[in-house]
Amino acid sequence: QWNKGWKILEKIEGLSIIGDSDSKKVLKRKAVEASSPSASQLKKINIRERIAKLLSLLNSGLYEKEEAVRLALLSAIAGESIFFLGPPGTAKSMISSRIHHAFKEGTKYFEYLMNEFSTPDEIFGSVKLKGLDEGVYEKNTNGYLPEANVAFLDEIWKSGPAILNTLLTIINEKKFRNGDKVVKVPLQVLLAASNELPKEKSGLEALYDRFIIRTIVNPVSMENEDSFFALCEKSGKELVVSENMKPNLLTIEEVQGWSEKINEIKLFATIKEVIMEIRRELEVKNQEKNRDEKEKYYVSDRRWKKIIHLLKTSAFLCDRKEVDLMDLQ
Repeated sequence: QWNKGWKILEKIEGLSIIGDSDSKKVLKRKAVEASSPSASQLKKINIRERIAKLLSLLNSGLYEKEEAVRLALLSAIAGESIFFLGPPGTAKSMISSRIHHAFKEGTKYFEYLMNEFSTPDEIFGSVKLKGLDEGVYEKNTNGYLPEANVAFLDEIWKSGPAILNTLLTIINEKKFRNGDKVVKVPLQVLLAASNELPKEKSGLEALYDRFIIRTIVNPVSMENEDSFFALCEKSGKELVVSENMKPNLLTIEEVQGWSEKINEIKLFATIKEVIMEIRRELEVKNQEKNRDEKEKYYVSDRRWKKIIHLLKTSAFLCDRKEVDLMDLQ
């Protein structure tokens, strides 16, 4: 199915394709003549260098988690949500905690391990007793998810409808109903994890759709013995941010200020063609006679819009003014 896609990619100037089969082919940017960067370019290069340093920091003491960390940081900067799927003990919670450490001191973090007995008070705050005397049902949200900038919910699908329905509004609209007031929440990124997918016909499709990135987090591979024993002997220490590293950390205000520049990133015809080829291929698969209804692919318009936003964010963090094939990969 990818033959046509690779033919499209081969036509694009500035990129080369390496590999002897579809499964092994990768994209590589062709070398370009070096030139002295302008002052404005130097300012942008600093963003790319900061991201590279941040990724190096966040990956320290983790093994074979580079992709998950990279996608989590991308989600945080883009203001989108990410879901980790993987067995227990594969550092899903550690990755989420480290994304919090990518931001400067003062950034509020909330995390919680969900179970079937979890109550909304444990996530969104307990009811103010003083208000009850006056007939006011209002929660004290201090220290809870409605006041967090970065939040991590482990085993998210184990919680009940009262929690998940409220989460839907928080993720989608960045709003939380507290008593008779609707307040704006400062949540920049929600990271969630589970060792299972939401059950079919459980009413969780809308919430699952809000997690634009979904990635699998696996244990260290059998082939990588060095990483396995390094994991067993060296990792597990608390992440320490050196004084030299602190200037590279992000702030919520800074990241939100990048939004306008990210929206200005161009999406040229070549990239649109590749995206449309993916959409067409999904539709071809859906039309296969032996494909059950539950096996058909569905990507909502909202999801496509947010995917484009992620591509533009990736381009921005790579010091480019347009999306290219490296972002798609």
